[in-house]
Amino acid sequence: MLLGFLPIFLLANFRATFGCARTSSTTTPTTTSDCCSALTQTLTSTSFPDGTMTFSYDSDTCRTTVTATCSSSDSSLGLYAAIVANTDQFLDYAENTVSFPGTCTDGDWFMGTPSLEIVTLECILTNPS
Repeated sequence: MLLGFLPIFLLANFRATFGCARTSSTTTPTTTSDCCSALTQTLTSTSFPDGTMTFSYDSDTCRTTVTATCSSSDSSLGLYAAIVANTDQFLDYAENTVSFPGTCTDGDWFMGTPSLEIVTLECILTNPS
């Protein structure tokens, strides 16, 4: 038996006849409208310093969910990290590190409740109030 071939058995006049037929596997391609491109950190244009933003996706080939994480490079400073969408929408904040989930819908990233379409994401640091 050859690899990649499926044996076929035929009976002709009660005599076994052997042959081969090529097999193939089909996969359904993922449409790009179901997937989103990688997010990037937008550096802030405010007086707040930038933190470090990282993104974790459910898949490297078709991103449908993300967790954005904003953190301070020095946790001993006790700064608050905040994730800001579209320049002025504070999604969440916490001391040193904060994470926030997002979902891809029709090729666009959305975060929050109610859902906010993401154009930019910033990671800013501030002193606790």
